Amino acid sequence: MFTSEKRVSILRVLLFALNTVVFVWFMDHTYTNDPLAYGVLAIANVYALITLVFQPYKKFKVLRSIYFTTVSDGALATLLIVATGYMDSPYYLIWYISLVSIAFRYTLQQTVITTFIYLLLYMCVFILDGNSTIELSDFMLRLGYIPLAGMLGMFVSLEITDQLDGKMSIIRAENALKQAHHELEMKVETRTNELRLINKDLTDSISYAHRIQSAILPKLEDIAAQFEQFFVIHLPKDIVSGDFYWFHHRDGISHLAVVDCTGHGVPGAMMSMIGNNLLNSAIIQQRIVSPSEVLQNMDKSIGKLLKDDEQGLAVNDGMDLSLCMIDHRNNIIEFAGAQSMALFLRNGELLEIRGNKFSIGGFGFDSAKEYQTTRHTFSANDQLFLFSDGFQDQFGGMKGKKFYRKNLINLIDSCSDRPMKEQRETINSTFFNWKGNETQMDDVTVLGVKF
Repeated sequence: MFTSEKRVSILRVLLFALNTVVFVWFMDHTYTNDPLAYGVLAIANVYALITLVFQPYKKFKVLRSIYFTTVSDGALATLLIVATGYMDSPYYLIWYISLVSIAFRYTLQQTVITTFIYLLLYMCVFILDGNSTIELSDFMLRLGYIPLAGMLGMFVSLEITDQLDGKMSIIRAENALKQAHHELEMKVETRTNELRLINKDLTDSISYAHRIQSAILPKLEDIAAQFEQFFVIHLPKDIVSGDFYWFHHRDGISHLAVVDCTGHGVPGAMMSMIGNNLLNSAIIQQRIVSPSEVLQNMDKSIGKLLKDDEQGLAVNDGMDLSLCMIDHRNNIIEFAGAQSMALFLRNGELLEIRGNKFSIGGFGFDSAKEYQTTRHTFSANDQLFLFSDGFQDQFGGMKGKKFYRKNLINLIDSCSDRPMKEQRETINSTFFNWKGNETQMDDVTVLGVKF
């Protein structure tokens, strides 16, 4: 609030004003030289007021010196002591107070010099006092109080300084921590914004990929043109899916498939595009009708696509696939499966139609794979169900366990007497109730048709 010189000036005014009051109202004037005392007090008060009001130390550097303060204040105190009784004067206490304040404000060297000056001044007062009755021991005791006052002031000053340094260290550490925290928050905010933009770009790209992937899925009205009742449950784990369903009809023959590609998300979606193209090539372009021959063709094709013959590098990616050929004219179903199965409800009896125990693609491109076709006849109101393994592998329930295939088969069997729309609602709600708060483990696809 005030500079150090300003604070010293204020203290000087208060000290000399108090000394004046004490001298006028409380001092015994028997042994005082009143004219000299009043003169000294007047000079001291005028000097203190001029220093406070006009602040000459701002213009003259010498007035800011500790030695000027020591000599001027010490000289005034000495004259006041002489005027009020020499060694019997109580004003020698001014030096003690002055030394304590100097020790608070100045260095050890300056305090020692000031102490030495006050010792000399007090010795001069003792020498000049020809009528002194004070004993030498009492004088030496008073003289010893002068350096003691300096030491006391210096000790308290050092102690306070240490305390302040400790607190300042804590404050600096806290400020540094706050600054580091602020900088970290700024970096985190900057990085978060960058990641938000990256995530937005990725999400937009994947969302657009989802639109492309959705476009390759068969139109539901095309399926409805051949089956009056059917349902499709297609639940990607991520925005894009490694599962897809496929349908094609030509000349009274429909091909219906559910495909589960390796992985999910973007890798699975890329494999699904390959799988869709392979089905288009085999069934639409090459006009292969037999499901087993279609799977054989796909296995060979994917082997060529995903293996580098020159470097001998193979990719362990492929797909599990359930493929049905439905001859509407002759009421015949032919099924072939690659690590998958189908459920066929005929005359109220649920049959499990199992495929072969090896996938399309994966390691073993060069090994002999032969997919088998299973043939069945169907009649009106019979039902066919194809599904990926996403539902049965989902964790959930009270104990957080898998749903398992047998429970999925029982679920489909239990609601097979209802219309297809209600079957879809039951199977779909069962999945979400089972999953609860668990993370979806894989893409889920369930497809059912009624003849």
